[in-house]
Amino acid sequence: MKQFRTAIIGPGSIGRTYAGALKLSDTVVLAAVCGRDTEKGRQMARDFCVPYYTDSDEMYEKENLDAVIVCTPTFTHEEIVERAFSHRVHVMCEKPFALRAETARRLSGQAERLGLRLMVMQVVRFWPEYAVLAEMIREHAFGAVTHVYLNRLSAHPDWAVWHRDPEKSGGGLFDLHIHDIDYLYSLFGRPESVCAVGARETSGCWNNVSTLLRFPGGVPAAAEGFMDMTGAFPFTTTVRINGTKASAEYSNHTGQITFYEKGMPPRILDVPKYNPYQREVEYFAECVRMGTETALVTNEDVAAVLEIMEAIEKSLVTGEMVRF
Repeated sequence: MKQFRTAIIGPGSIGRTYAGALKLSDTVVLAAVCGRDTEKGRQMARDFCVPYYTDSDEMYEKENLDAVIVCTPTFTHEEIVERAFSHRVHVMCEKPFALRAETARRLSGQAERLGLRLMVMQVVRFWPEYAVLAEMIREHAFGAVTHVYLNRLSAHPDWAVWHRDPEKSGGGLFDLHIHDIDYLYSLFGRPESVCAVGARETSGCWNNVSTLLRFPGGVPAAAEGFMDMTGAFPFTTTVRINGTKASAEYSNHTGQITFYEKGMPPRILDVPKYNPYQREVEYFAECVRMGTETALVTNEDVAAVLEIMEAIEKSLVTGEMVRF
């Protein structure tokens, strides 16, 4: 099979993560790196033995690319995605794709008209433990789900300043909290209501947010996204699911899912071991090859989740519940 040739635009930490994942792949290859004229970018290109470009037009002209993986700051996505479209190149783009659903719908419509594939990198959907829990919910392993709790906690990024500008990043609300809101949407669809509380920083960013959601069928969920943990607080993610037949908990600190079934002792579940970034890119490449929709992360999903994020933001500002 002909290898699927990609370039990474944005040689930051997430770009390196995807480059490392591509080294594991037999079907998708990194062909180039593109970014500003920085030693960090040039070093990444040297490390992965590919050309480095500071001009994306030059890259598109010289490299026979199937797709690009956009790993740049949120506020640059729109221009970079449109530039790739102008060269008829498929696009994977880091989340948040945009800060408004209207922008996401416009760009996905443009991709559809051009016959191009566009997929936003909601990698949590591909994460082994999250994928196992999602499958268990679909198979009713918990019985009727009575509550879901998620958190995602981190210190503030210290490798750039653009995260502190809400017009560029959306703050922790859009940059961090969106992961768990997207996961909940993938499980239960659009919520019936959201209610959020949080602390707004002087910059205008909502970096510490707690959201209550109620989904169709009455399923309640709570999600916390804090991007301003102090000191050496470690990056933390948790999922707890409670149901009429069983409960489960996952923490990234243990790397395990513990399953608590009625009448049975707790047990650690077997979880497939794979690189979720590699799985995500290979899935996208297969969709491009087959000419099929990226059904695991559709463009409608992306726009719908951004509409939920906008509702959460409205609730934070007004202090009121927002109904859909």
